[in-house]
Amino acid sequence: MIDIFTKSNYPPAESKIPLYSLAAALRSSGQDFRQRLRGFLGVEHCVLGSSTRALLSTLLARLGERHRERDEVLIPGYTCYSVAAAAARAGLKVGVYDLDPVTFRPDMDTLKGRMSGRTLAVLTQHLFGIPTPMGEVMAAAREHGIPVIDDAAQAFGGVAGGSPVGTQGDYGLYSFGRGKPLPLGGGGALIGRDAPLMGTIHMGQKRWDWAGFVQAAMLQALSHPRVYGLMEALPLGLGETVFDPGFTVGGMGVSLQRIGSSALGSLHRLNAHRRAVSQVYRERMRNGLDERVMEGGAPVFPRFPVLAGAGEIPPGLKALGVRRMYPKAIADVPVIMPHLAGRDLETPGARAIARTLITLPTHVRISTDLAAEIARQVNTEYGSART
Repeated sequence: MIDIFTKSNYPPAESKIPLYSLAAALRSSGQDFRQRLRGFLGVEHCVLGSSTRALLSTLLARLGERHRERDEVLIPGYTCYSVAAAAARAGLKVGVYDLDPVTFRPDMDTLKGRMSGRTLAVLTQHLFGIPTPMGEVMAAAREHGIPVIDDAAQAFGGVAGGSPVGTQGDYGLYSFGRGKPLPLGGGGALIGRDAPLMGTIHMGQKRWDWAGFVQAAMLQALSHPRVYGLMEALPLGLGETVFDPGFTVGGMGVSLQRIGSSALGSLHRLNAHRRAVSQVYRERMRNGLDERVMEGGAPVFPRFPVLAGAGEIPPGLKALGVRRMYPKAIADVPVIMPHLAGRDLETPGARAIARTLITLPTHVRISTDLAAEIARQVNTEYGSART
C-alpha cells in the first residue's frame, strides 16, 4: 500500500482542465456553453444533457416515434457498452457491423449487409479520436432512408474533410466525461440538422449543481499521479465498462455548463499536446500507426491505440497509464446478447481489436520524454507490437 503513495501511477486518459475554469463555475456571468458549442462547431441546433448516453437514448426514442416500424439500431461491433445501453433503454434492438482491425473503420460489407427495413439509425464512431471517413457510410444509409448518428465522443476538436468531427452525420454526439477530449467530469451534447425533431428534445436544465462542481474539482485532484494509484486500489469500479440501461436521463447541470464554457478555450492546447505525444509513439513503435488511419483528417488521440496482443498488462506499464479498453466485442458481452437483433452477428475484426488492443496515455501529464520511455517499454514487452 505504501507504493500507492510513493510511486507515480498515471491515469490512462485526460482528466485535467484549467483551474480557472473551476473558478468560472462560481461566477453567475459568462458565456452560455450551448451557444459557444454552436459557434465552435458551426451548427444551429444543440442540446445539452447529463450524459451522451442520455442524449442518445432520447434521440433514438424520438426517431422511434417517427418510424414505429423500425426497431433496430446498427452500431460498431467494438464500441462503448453505453451505446448499446442507450439503444436498450429506448426499447430498441442492437445490430452490429464489423470494423477493420487495422484502421478501426467500418467494414462496409457488414455495414451494408446488415441494413434493413427495420434499421432505425446507423451509428458511426471516431475511435481514439481518429476521424472515420463518412462519405461511404452516408451514401449507403441514404439508399435505405436511414439517418446517421455521428458519435464523436472521443473526437471533440478533431477535423475531417475540413469540418469538425461529429458534424457530417444527420446527428452528432459529444461527451465531456472523464477521459474525453474536454474532460469536465460529465455531460454531453447533441447536434442535429433536423430542426423539427431537435425541437422536441428537452432534457431539462438544473439550477446550480454542487454535485457536478465537486465531482469536477475532485477529478482534478484525484487524477494526480501521486494519488491515482489509491483511486484504482479502492473498490470504486474505476475504469470499468458497464452495460446499464437503467441510467438517469436529464439536463446538464449549470456548474458543468459554466466550467465547459470556460474550459472550451483550452481544447486546442490539450489536443495539440496529445498529437505531439502520439507523434512520439508513432515514430518509436516498431510498427507505426497505419498511414491509412491518418488520411483525410486531424485526429485527437485521447488515447493512442496499439494492437499489441492478449494477456495481462505488466504492472510497470500499468503504472505508466497503459491499459486495455472495452474487454469484449459488443456481440460477445453476455448481458448485451438478449438485446441483439439476431444471433448471426459475427464481427471478427471487432473481436480481434478487443483481444489485442492496448492504449497508451497522451494527456498533459505525459511529457514527450516519458512517452518515449513508454514506447520503449511497450516495444520490449510486446516485441512486434502493431498499431
